[in-house]
Amino acid sequence: MDGNKNQPIQKDDNSDEKSTSKCWTDEEFESFLRKELEKHPLSKEYPELFATAPKLICKWRQRYQGNPSLWKRLFQKDRVLKEFIESVPVIDAVQRLVVNSELFKNGQKFTIVDLACGRGYLSMFLSELLPPNKVEKFILVDRAWPMHNMTPEPHHISWTHIYGSSKKVEDQSVPNYYDTWPIRLNTCKVNLKKSKEISSMEERLFTNYSEGPVILVAVHLCGTLSLKAVELFNNNPGVCFFCLKPCCLPGMVHVKRDEIFRVGEHSFDSKLVCMAGKWKKNVWRGPPRKVTTHYFQRWVDNLLLGMNDADAEKIKKTIMVQHTGGYQNDFLFAERLPETAPVWDVLRQEEELLESE
Repeated sequence: MDGNKNQPIQKDDNSDEKSTSKCWTDEEFESFLRKELEKHPLSKEYPELFATAPKLICKWRQRYQGNPSLWKRLFQKDRVLKEFIESVPVIDAVQRLVVNSELFKNGQKFTIVDLACGRGYLSMFLSELLPPNKVEKFILVDRAWPMHNMTPEPHHISWTHIYGSSKKVEDQSVPNYYDTWPIRLNTCKVNLKKSKEISSMEERLFTNYSEGPVILVAVHLCGTLSLKAVELFNNNPGVCFFCLKPCCLPGMVHVKRDEIFRVGEHSFDSKLVCMAGKWKKNVWRGPPRKVTTHYFQRWVDNLLLGMNDADAEKIKKTIMVQHTGGYQNDFLFAERLPETAPVWDVLRQEEELLESE
């Protein structure tokens, strides 16, 4: 599920109320979002995406006109902007890959699989941004989706914003939103902690090479779900590109079991990376942040070591998406050879600068 819940979010109720008000024109709403995003230092590193994001969110607002309750549930300013900011390195890499890839023979296109997607904000951004002639569909994987023949219940993530009336929803009078996405979004209920469900998903999504290559994205994966994501990349040659942003550390239950984590050809003791602690009412209850940061670095380094690189290029990047005490600023990228130069030229820029100093 969405790992962002482990970080406190400062609410600005007045701003949210204003930004969803019917009295705002699209131009005013877009301008408001642009000013909010410009406050983040990362806007200088990704100026084009930060300039484009308000337009994309404005398209969502237009899509859900006439359904204010849905829009109010979907758009909470701080949440959506945080989702964008912390995903922007992944959005940038995926866009560079897709835009700079030649069209495949026999009409093949990319499929993008979004693991532990939550409501699917990352895929929603990419659907509005990427060229539809190169991407066939998005698969939004999360254990909290309903089964496809069900109507969402309170404990599910509601998929009304994805499908509208094209599927069973709480209010069948809403429009059909599914056909309005430039690249279609499809939900997939999978519990990534259950091996049988992962195997079934692999068979359905990763083994049919005739449908084209797969891009696997995984942002804010909690605990050992990051191990599962790395294994999916390692075990499925059809995955051409992989982006992972780990979230919280594995819990102490693994230490109590004296577990050794194994991923790819790499293994490491759970004691090196597991830690107790959680957010409670926006207050961190656990070890000091400097200790947690040290454990998190070891966690990410071991995940990188577990990524098979016999036929792939891989890299760890530290990109400061969190500036107010957060430490989860590490991203892992991998691409099966041959590499896409416009992607790796950017990913290696900081390394080249350090080498030249």
